[in-house]
Amino acid sequence: MKFKNCKGTSKIMSVYWFVILVLVAGVIVYMVSIFYGHPYDVREIEANILINKVADCLSENGKLNSQINQDNFLEKCKLNLNTRDDEGQYYIEIEFRDFNKNTLLDPVIIEGNVNLKNNPNIGSIFKSEKSFYVLNNQGEELIVKILVVISKTKENVG
Repeated sequence: MKFKNCKGTSKIMSVYWFVILVLVAGVIVYMVSIFYGHPYDVREIEANILINKVADCLSENGKLNSQINQDNFLEKCKLNLNTRDDEGQYYIEIEFRDFNKNTLLDPVIIEGNVNLKNNPNIGSIFKSEKSFYVLNNQGEELIVKILVVISKTKENVG
């Protein structure tokens, strides 16, 4: 038995094609909303990169670079903390401690916006802190503690 008129089967096929088209469009819309819908906060990555750059600048082959001080820190480490707006978005604090006595040594290096460190009114800030061991020129062991605070919420979150 042959079907001479196949209009009914072509209508059923067009319904299936329409359902498949709607499913594919829905999946594409869902994937785009997942990808662009959630903000990505890259301040943690930026803080870790900044800490590693400062650590590499301060330590050469496990020894402290004694030429770096508060006055020439940014220049020697080739850092630029300027942003598009006038308010500082970065804060860097470097402490040197005696390993045996755990006492704070004098040359503390502070750069950037000091208000970012302990001001709860600033809003969403990201803090990261790392420590490492180094030898000074006399061969004494020191602990170098680097604190980085980044505020850049408009540029890095979203």
